[in-house]
Amino acid sequence: MTTQVGLPDAATRLAAVIDGRRDVWQPPPPRRAATVALLREGADGLEVYLMRRADTMAAAAAMHVFPGGGLEASDGPVGDPASTLTAARRELREETGVTLPEQPAPVRFGRWITPEVLPHRHDTDFFAVALPEGQSPVLLGTEAVTADWCTPGTALTAATDGRIGLLPPTSAALHLLAAHATVADALAGLAALAQPGVPALMPVPEREGGRIGWAIEDVLTRRRITDPSQVGLPSHWRPLPPGMGS
Repeated sequence: MTTQVGLPDAATRLAAVIDGRRDVWQPPPPRRAATVALLREGADGLEVYLMRRADTMAAAAAMHVFPGGGLEASDGPVGDPASTLTAARRELREETGVTLPEQPAPVRFGRWITPEVLPHRHDTDFFAVALPEGQSPVLLGTEAVTADWCTPGTALTAATDGRIGLLPPTSAALHLLAAHATVADALAGLAALAQPGVPALMPVPEREGGRIGWAIEDVLTRRRITDPSQVGLPSHWRPLPPGMGS
């Protein structure tokens, strides 16, 4: 077996993942993480708080994301489902100053794993919660450079136009949120969607003739999802990671 030296370029990593060549590229294990879609009702309807990550970040650089980050030892054991909820509360407080009450608990509505082609990987639980009354988020720390409220549809349009960057999981979450007009409807709808259980979804590359396409895999069941509508997303949606081609 060839020893992996340095970081192969994106095309080499892509081919290695598709062909199962672990001697060429050994994907790093993902770190458990949590992120929070903070919701409120604005003049144009349901709004969500989005932050633009600094260009210097190792992962999600220059991307628009929800507040969040990696699990820390103080959050609890990696295998404990309660640990990511603790991490979500902590990260939201550290990045925005918003402190969530114990009840109602945020709605866990998604879990996304960074594809194996990328060198920095996370296994992230997605939560949604209403902005607590009397609190307003502020931009704290140095990981993000700007932050603002916007409707999910506005963010998706800006991404389509190339004005902002969205990672596939954030795009997927915004599509789910865009189907709702109010915070109450969004939280109820997300809770209902997650009721059968939250799948662990990972974008996976595959060859389609002479091109590279992207599907979604539930890593818990190894089920390949070729129609995104099976997980509540538009059928035309594709989980294309930035810089990975089409």
